[in-house]
Amino acid sequence: MSMTDLSMWKDQDWAEYITKRSSEVEIDDSTTDHYSGTPTASELAKYIDHTQLKPDATEQQIDQLCNEAKDEAKTAFDNGATELDMVIPIGLLKSQRYAAVFNDIFSVVQTKSKYEPPHQANSQIVKVIIETGLLTRSEIIAACIIAQAAGADFVKTCTGFSGGKATPEDVRLMKKTVERLSSGDFPSSAVARVKASAGIRSYAATLALIEAGADRIGASAGVAIMSEAAGQSVGVATNSGY
Repeated sequence: MSMTDLSMWKDQDWAEYITKRSSEVEIDDSTTDHYSGTPTASELAKYIDHTQLKPDATEQQIDQLCNEAKDEAKTAFDNGATELDMVIPIGLLKSQRYAAVFNDIFSVVQTKSKYEPPHQANSQIVKVIIETGLLTRSEIIAACIIAQAAGADFVKTCTGFSGGKATPEDVRLMKKTVERLSSGDFPSSAVARVKASAGIRSYAATLALIEAGADRIGASAGVAIMSEAAGQSVGVATNSGY
């Protein structure tokens, strides 16, 4: 199945496929941890993206920003950016307008300067934030299915500005879903990775998310987490995090 084939799917095609795959994910009730043991400080550092994100778009700017976003994405990649984050269109997902959600993500994936099959080593990376705090369990599964189908390299929990935060339960569900899609249904059989972000402020919380399947951790408390991992006595970060 090619990306062109997927871009021609209608909402009903996506609904049928998501229903089929969702039932497989729900049947699989395994809770196997994805990391065994305790990572060293140097190993833990490889997981953490130390981040800071502030919202600056007014309501009046949203339409214009959406229209400009794809051009900006291409410009960013053309000028040397190696990673790009985007937020899934939540309203479209909740309205089950799955074809529009796919095409939105795929259009960003296609802006890579040198378009290549998704998930390849050393390629430019697109991370799709699905805002788990706003979604039901079935919507999380649907979002992960569509994001991976569109070629996203990562599915990511939250921005931190919609009331949600990363939880081991959500990360485990996301991981199970993308792993279920590695059977060759889509152009790339590679598994999209999972990034946990929002509300991660402690070493213990970080370990729990890694054990649940997170491949990366986004945290503005990264320094405090690494200090705690190294055995230093530090206070818990009080900022909102990401």
